[in-house]
Amino acid sequence: MKNNDLEQINRNNFKVLMNVLSQPGKIQKVQTLFNSNILALANTLLYSEVSFYYEGDEDFTLIEAITNSTKEEITNADYIFCDEVNENLLLKAKIGKDKDPELSATLIFKCKNFKGLKVLLTGPGINKSREVFLPINKSFIDSFNEKNSLYPLGNEVFFLNEINEVLAISRTTKLELI
Repeated sequence: MKNNDLEQINRNNFKVLMNVLSQPGKIQKVQTLFNSNILALANTLLYSEVSFYYEGDEDFTLIEAITNSTKEEITNADYIFCDEVNENLLLKAKIGKDKDPELSATLIFKCKNFKGLKVLLTGPGINKSREVFLPINKSFIDSFNEKNSLYPLGNEVFFLNEINEVLAISRTTKLELI
């Protein structure tokens, strides 16, 4: 039986998440937990003072017990996890308040791979611009840009593929279809 060092996995995955968020479009690998990449990220991000919403087939019961975080409705959740890219969840996610922009939601979407639309990323953490492929459609681009147009309000979005790679776009990132 493999011994899982939760603390070490959490530290490594947190570092990866911060790296990809600070450099939108960069891709790095995360470590799995219980043979699941999304459960590993949930275990890294969740704790007793935050809430989450999950839409998918994974069993979050153990993560709830370990982190003591609470399930919440989509519109109130601090972290939103989904087994597929879902624009509707992005549209319903909270963006924070003028005095409390940190009270926004972070979204984590699983995807098969990062193939999809070719998108130009601009903003902080990107040297001039970066071209990437994202598993999204034009409507998602429009929704993301609209929700993040009132900085510092907005959402961060992580994409997590089948080979445990993660890519992020932050609320300061602008997306343009190429």
